[in-house]
Amino acid sequence: MALSALERQSLLHQAANDFGFETMEEMFAAACCDSIVPAICYRCGYTTEMEPDQTRGWCEECEKNSVVSVLILGGLI
Repeated sequence: MALSALERQSLLHQAANDFGFETMEEMFAAACCDSIVPAICYRCGYTTEMEPDQTRGWCEECEKNSVVSVLILGGLI
């Protein structure tokens, strides 16, 4: 997964919006203390919930292993 900083930022904003957070910081704060966190497909933008350390989760939309946790995408873990 080679994404530019702009692509990562865009995906993180989309995930925050899809999960009802005002900011990415709110999303990260909620996610850092949970066993299931927001995750997003870096191919199609599908959002779901996965384990905090997920890097290759299954996307139900594009049917690829391309879902990544926001904590990984944001560089927090």
